Amino acid sequence: MGGRFKAWARGCIVGTAVGDALGAPVEFLSAETIIERFGPAGITTLEPWDGHRAESFTDDTQMTVATARGVARSLENGVDTTSAIWEEYLAWLRTQDDPVQQRGPGTTCLMALRGGEPGQLDDPVNNSKGCGGIMRVAPVGLGFGPGWAFELGTASAALTHGHPSGYLAAGFLADVISRLVRGTPSLYRSIEDAREELLG
Repeated sequence: MGGRFKAWARGCIVGTAVGDALGAPVEFLSAETIIERFGPAGITTLEPWDGHRAESFTDDTQMTVATARGVARSLENGVDTTSAIWEEYLAWLRTQDDPVQQRGPGTTCLMALRGGEPGQLDDPVNNSKGCGGIMRVAPVGLGFGPGWAFELGTASAALTHGHPSGYLAAGFLADVISRLVRGTPSLYRSIEDAREELLG
């Protein structure tokens, strides 16, 4: 599984980085503003954003890489997955002292990580329901099978996001991804099966 995970993770990270760089300039814009600025097709080329070059990705990609590193360490060395991911997030946090590495990190993630204690489902670090957990969770779905991907995706998001809406959405996405890459025949079926996992 380790070799397959690495191949999947490379594709996931490249796809994340490209989509992230494309979406970064319009992340906080309304549909109307995007159309006004880029035309009826919306943004279709890489554009500079917030002082960064056009091909620059955001913290979403950086934290997806950190998640992938944690999952890889877990698969290769048998260490606890959530702990390995937490350590990689702390390593990412240290890079944010370098202005070159700063790519618009979210306040919730920064504050949670600077607190020094990982959030847990039964001991949350905050009440955040933001998207900072779900945006980085794809490698969990690549590394682990259905069910287990849901549990680990939920736990990895809860490290920084303590509201159920923040961590359950991440677990759900990880489970959908896990089912798709392991042969579930359609996205619809994967969503339905992951929904049963969520509600079960």
